[in-house]
Amino acid sequence: MRYQLLFFLFTFTLFSQENSSQKYFPFNDLCNREVDYSDCEKEILKNEILSLISPEIEKDIIEKMIDNKAALTFAFVYSPNNPIRKDIDIDFINDELKIKITKYLLELLPYPDNDFLEDNSKAKRFEFVFIKNLNNNLSIASDEVLKEMKYKSEFKFISRPYPIECKNSSDIGNCVNNYFSNHIVKNFRYPNKALRRGIQGKVECKFYIDKDGTIVIQELEGPDKLLEDEAERILKKIPKFVNGTIKGIPVKISFSIPITFKLD
Repeated sequence: MRYQLLFFLFTFTLFSQENSSQKYFPFNDLCNREVDYSDCEKEILKNEILSLISPEIEKDIIEKMIDNKAALTFAFVYSPNNPIRKDIDIDFINDELKIKITKYLLELLPYPDNDFLEDNSKAKRFEFVFIKNLNNNLSIASDEVLKEMKYKSEFKFISRPYPIECKNSSDIGNCVNNYFSNHIVKNFRYPNKALRRGIQGKVECKFYIDKDGTIVIQELEGPDKLLEDEAERILKKIPKFVNGTIKGIPVKISFSIPITFKLD
């Protein structure tokens, strides 16, 4: 059993524009509440990062890659009617791109109408994983590719949520993995109707731990609703976690775990 922090990742062909097309942050002028704001936000950032990569930067990244990949991670804090705070955390193998991304973020203006946002500081963290494509050019891996690579985030600039049982653990990640595994085994109950009908398979469970530590189920995808309902019952029995934080600010953290139903 493993868990992972989910990120929106892309594949693209590099070209340099050097001109930012976005003026404000948050991106409320381009992303509205009728669409998935998070996906829209990340798509904009992907395009902006793409525009900052020159051929020289691309060459340097490819030369410095370890195991043919390189993770770009950055985190920052902002609040309504204020620009992004200057204490931006960013980790990457190319210093020039780090400088360009920092400059781009600091030049964004606060969106003039933040009425629907909570009146407090918010933290954001993004991770993009660069790889070489089949043409030996730089690209950013899709979520599917990263799963095939069994890529694991290093959780830079973030404090992971954890159950109270893991409070004193020296390895929070491993402790949380074991907690989910033990919780599933302890609460597992094969649905009688599924047994009689011979239904088995894996339910992919996507959920997040909210800012207050509660679990919020987002998506359950399995071979039959009977198994999905049982997976939901198991997940809903998870007690409150200690919430995750970015730069000390509570945030919601997404997880993805499988629950397997197998007949003997």
